Amino acid sequence: MVALKAAGVVIGGILVHLTLGTIYTFGNMTPYFTSYMRQNNVSDVTYGDSVWIFASSAVGQGTSMTFGGFLEQRIGTRASVLTGAWLASLGVLLTFFSIKQSFVLTMITYGLMFGLGVGIAYAIPMACAMRWLPKYKGLVNGMVVAGFGGGAFIFDYVQTGFINPRNLKASLNVAGENYFDEARVLDKVPYCFLLLGGIYAALSLIGVLLLQNPPDWNIEENIIAEEERKGIERSINYEEKAGLLDNEVYDRPEMGKNPQHITGDLETERRKGGASISGGEDSSGLELSPKQVLKNPNFYKLWLIFLCNGTLIVFVSTLYKAYGQTFIQDDLFLAIVGAFAAVFNASGRIMWGRLSDRFSFRIAMMVLCCCMTALMLTLQITSLAGKAMYFVWVCAIFLTFSGNFSLFPTAASRSFGQKNMVKNYGLVFTSQVIASPIGAVLSSQLKDVLGWSGMFFFLAGLSVLSLIITFTFRVKRMDGRRDI
Repeated sequence: MVALKAAGVVIGGILVHLTLGTIYTFGNMTPYFTSYMRQNNVSDVTYGDSVWIFASSAVGQGTSMTFGGFLEQRIGTRASVLTGAWLASLGVLLTFFSIKQSFVLTMITYGLMFGLGVGIAYAIPMACAMRWLPKYKGLVNGMVVAGFGGGAFIFDYVQTGFINPRNLKASLNVAGENYFDEARVLDKVPYCFLLLGGIYAALSLIGVLLLQNPPDWNIEENIIAEEERKGIERSINYEEKAGLLDNEVYDRPEMGKNPQHITGDLETERRKGGASISGGEDSSGLELSPKQVLKNPNFYKLWLIFLCNGTLIVFVSTLYKAYGQTFIQDDLFLAIVGAFAAVFNASGRIMWGRLSDRFSFRIAMMVLCCCMTALMLTLQITSLAGKAMYFVWVCAIFLTFSGNFSLFPTAASRSFGQKNMVKNYGLVFTSQVIASPIGAVLSSQLKDVLGWSGMFFFLAGLSVLSLIITFTFRVKRMDGRRDI
C-alpha cells in the first residue's frame, strides 16, 4: 500500500511537471508568436528580442521558488502546488489578449506570470516524492522532473499541429531571419494560447489530486518521522559533521579517525544551537536553515555552477529552432526535432539522477560539463552536415543540460538537508534570476556581433568554467569517505 501511494505521488508530480515544463515549448513557439506580432504591427520584435519573454519566465521562476516552500508550510502541499500551476495556466490564457496588444504585456503574461507560477509549484512535488522514498533522492527527482522535460514532447506537436498543420514554410526573410507571413498560420496563434492554458489547468489539477505526504510527515515542523520511528541514532557529534561539510579531514574512533579541528560559520551555528543532524547515509547529515545555507561556501559554488549552466540553457532552448531555420526549411521537421529533444530532456533527468545516486553529484556534474563543452564546440558543424546531424546534436544537448534539473535539487537536499529542501533549493535556483537576463542579452545583442559560431564558443567557455568550479565542490557523505 505504501509503495502504491508513493508511486501515485511520483505520477502526480510528473503530471504537474508536464504542464510546468511547457516552458521548453518556447523554442517551438518563438517563430509563431514573433511572426504574429510583426505581421500584425504589434511590434518589430526579432527572434533575439523574443528571448526576453523566456528570460522573464525564468526570472519569475527563480524569484518565487523559495516562496513556494513557505507557502507549503502555510496552506499545505496540494493547495500550494495548485496555486502555482493555475497561476502559470492563467498567464498562458491571458496571452490570448496580450499578444494582440504589446510585446511588454506578452512578457508579463507568457513570461513573468507563467514563470512565477512555475516557481511556486516546481520544487514541492519533488520534495513530496523524496519524503516517500528518501533512499532514492536522485532517481525520484529525475523521474518527477522528467515530466518537466517531457512536456515539450507532447505540446510541441499540439502547437505545430494546431497552428501550422500544412507545414507551410517561414518564407519571409528579414536580415537573415525567416518569419511566417501566411494569415492561415498566424491567425491561429492567439487561440493556441487558449487551448494550451485550458489543457495545462486540467492536467495540473489531476496531478495535484495524486499528491500527498506520508502519514507521519509533519509539514509545519518538517520532521522526517520515518527515521525517528526506526530509531536511527547518529553517534557522530555535530563538530564532526560540520567538519565534513566544510571539507575538513577528520578521524573518527569508529573509523580509526579523530577530529582535527572545526572552523567557519557552522561552528558559530553549533554554538547557537541552530543546526541539527539527520538525513540518510547518502547525505552530509546536516539539516540547515536557509539562513545557515547562505553562510555556507558550498552554496555559492552550487549557485555559480547553475548560473553558468543556466545562461547556456536559456540561449540553446530558445534559439535552437531559429538556428535550424538558417539551413533547414522544414517547419514540421524542426517541430519533430523539438519534440524528440524533449524526450531526451525528460529521460536525461532520470539518467543523471541515477548517475548521482551511483557515484556523486560532483562526478555527474563534471561529466555533464565536459559533454556540454564538446557539443557546443561542434554544433556549428551541423549546418554543413544537414538534418541528420542537427537532429542528433540538438537531442544530445537537451539530454545533457537536462541533468542540471535533477542534480541540483539532489545536491541541495544531500548537502543542506531534507527538512528545508524546497526553500534551500529555491535559494540555489535564484541564480536563474541572473542567468536569464544574461542569456537574453547574449541572444539579442552579442549574437549579432559574434554570430552563431562565436556564441557557441562563448557558451562552451561557460561550461568549462562550471567544470572548474565543480572540481572544487567537496561535500562528504556521513561516512566521510565519499562525496555526496
